[in-house]
Amino acid sequence: MPQTIEIEIDDTGRIHPLEAISRPLRGRALLTLLNPEAPINQKHGSATQALALLRTTRFKDRPPADPNEVEQRINHLRNGWSD
Repeated sequence: MPQTIEIEIDDTGRIHPLEAISRPLRGRALLTLLNPEAPINQKHGSATQALALLRTTRFKDRPPADPNEVEQRINHLRNGWSD
């Protein structure tokens, strides 16, 4: 099964995984190069940043979503591409 991991590439072109890899690094891979101006996430920064955003007034005071409406939207997005 494919696994996506975040890596950093140093000045010599060597790759450095930023998270644990569940299998040996052997075989083939696809590499997507991100915009060089994009911020580089720290090892656990993205979850911390997401939680901090959810604690802001913008999200804290927001009413909860209707679970049925959310499920319908997910199904629409999931299945809509095949139309």
